[in-house]
Amino acid sequence: MLESRRLRHFLAVYELGSIGRACEKLLLTQPALSKSIRQLEDELGVRLFDRTPMGVVPTVFGNALALHAKSIEAQFRNAEAQINSLKGKAQGHVTVGIGPSVARNIMPAATRTLHAIQPDIALTVVEGLVDDLLPRLRRGEIDVIVGSWPPVSDPMFTTETVLNDRLEVIARSDHPLAGRPVLRSELVNYPWALPPASQKWRQSLDELFLERGLEPPKPKVVSNSAGYLEALIRSSDFLSFLPRQLLDLEADDGLTMLDVEMAQLEPEISMSFRERALLDASICEVVQVLRSIGTDFAG
Repeated sequence: MLESRRLRHFLAVYELGSIGRACEKLLLTQPALSKSIRQLEDELGVRLFDRTPMGVVPTVFGNALALHAKSIEAQFRNAEAQINSLKGKAQGHVTVGIGPSVARNIMPAATRTLHAIQPDIALTVVEGLVDDLLPRLRRGEIDVIVGSWPPVSDPMFTTETVLNDRLEVIARSDHPLAGRPVLRSELVNYPWALPPASQKWRQSLDELFLERGLEPPKPKVVSNSAGYLEALIRSSDFLSFLPRQLLDLEADDGLTMLDVEMAQLEPEISMSFRERALLDASICEVVQVLRSIGTDFAG
């Protein structure tokens, strides 16, 4: 019968492609890990890895075992999580993929809350766009994704609204347009730095101009880096159109929201996860915290 310990050892070598790096991850000596892999190979009667000067390469048998080993390991983790949950304590590791709009305020608040109530849950937080994060969610590399993008319409996942954000035209505090009502027609006289056209709020900006018969601003700069856009806006006449949660406008006196006559746009910040993921007590705790943080920010 295969031991869960040996399967974890095998998966570490398989995923890292190196006995040495797997030792560092598992905190094992190289002889101990090599022995564990040999014992697993002896038990199965096949070679799982070919040794090369560049590291180890899985054989066809190694690839076949990896497909099942990941599922078996996940079932062990779920069982341990449910037992810990029944004991009133969740522990484990959760990977959360976040969009830029939740990196500044929402996710830090959720992390603080989670650590206060469940200090034994470890988090890995990965920032990216939905086109990058969704495939990783499908592959099981990420447990939950949360960000300002169109709701994920995929039967594999449960998608919930965390809160509705608000889009604002952002400028530096002493910008020529700051501190007074601004017409949309005035905005075209200044350079724009915007997120990629694939992002929903960028499309919303174009619609706001088109409905007034105005040509949408053509950005001089396009970037998916919130930090870069923020620094550029603060130090120049560039304008941008961003979700309020992306910025800490109350704490940052270098930026301001322009008083532009336009309809309020409130894009959804949503989270998506596999329904079965809630069987894992740690993931369940993270989802519950994100729900509560969304309520707090909405209030």
